[in-house]
Amino acid sequence: MIKRIQFLMIILCSFSLILFSCRKTNTGNTDIEIKINEQKTENGDLIQIPEFVCENEEIQKNLRDLEKQTKELERIVKRENKKGSEIQMRSYLGGSEKYPQVTVVWYVEEENSRLYNLMTLGADKRAGEPITCKEALERTELSGVDLSLKVGKLEKESGIRGDLQSTEMQGFKIGEDGKVEEIYMKLTLVIEEEEEETVEEHFFSYVLKDEKLVKLSDRGYDVP
Repeated sequence: MIKRIQFLMIILCSFSLILFSCRKTNTGNTDIEIKINEQKTENGDLIQIPEFVCENEEIQKNLRDLEKQTKELERIVKRENKKGSEIQMRSYLGGSEKYPQVTVVWYVEEENSRLYNLMTLGADKRAGEPITCKEALERTELSGVDLSLKVGKLEKESGIRGDLQSTEMQGFKIGEDGKVEEIYMKLTLVIEEEEEETVEEHFFSYVLKDEKLVKLSDRGYDVP
């Protein structure tokens, strides 16, 4: 009887170890990495496009939303090259160990002006899931309308030159705790000078904790 009990205890312990091992695999560090694929166009323009990679095939499937976004970046470069436009695209790595992220900034030279855009992509390494602007906004528990109203109010209080025409969330910054600390916004402003209207686009970071706007160029990004 004692031997039988000991045998059952060994089986139960072994079964528990197997379960623990499986749980650890599913919730542990998934080793998602960001690689930067760098190239130059025929015009000599620098292009840096990120790639999220993971050896785990199931997690790699989870990252398809990120792959779609990076494929769209490739399409933008091909389209502008076909048109003969000058395009520069740079990738800035950031985030934290648990939440790696990359912000891609690009501009297209057009009629003596540069049209800028940016995109932030991230991942939750513990959960093995992608983080795009949609997921980042959900983490703040703000709606798109709430965000626009808050940023619009801060723009007016900050005394930024011009009348605000539109706001657009284009990126974000996530902290070590997984909370969104900053939201990167493109503000379209109408400026009246000598009875002429000029439309300008400027990039700011909305710092949620401090409720303030900071120029993204002050954060090290090559944007106006």
